[in-house]
Amino acid sequence: MQHSELNEPLQITSSDISESRFEMVKLERVAFSDAGMAGARFTDVNLAGAQFKAVDLSGGRIEDALLPGLVVRDANMSGARFQDVSLAGASFEQVDLSGVVIANCALAGMKIDGIEVEKLLAAYRGQI
Repeated sequence: MQHSELNEPLQITSSDISESRFEMVKLERVAFSDAGMAGARFTDVNLAGAQFKAVDLSGGRIEDALLPGLVVRDANMSGARFQDVSLAGASFEQVDLSGVVIANCALAGMKIDGIEVEKLLAAYRGQI
């Protein structure tokens, strides 16, 4: 999917879209549920308010993307990479984040299991 804008929220359910490529697409409020998405790549996309529930996004890549309000629940994101994205306000609950790489990302307001990531990083750095 390239150079597109969706006016109605898209729902992708019980589908295997592994290795799919999404480039320069506005996917605000998209809902992925029970979907195989291993190795999927999102580049220069707007995923504001998107929901990923019970998905396998292992090995996926999200780059140069807007993700404010992103909600991820009951998902496998092991080995995924987030680069040059805003994770501000994103929420991850019951998600396998093992081996995830987060590089050059805005994290303000991002939560993992209800804990603000900025506070976790501050505690790690001994600032709390």
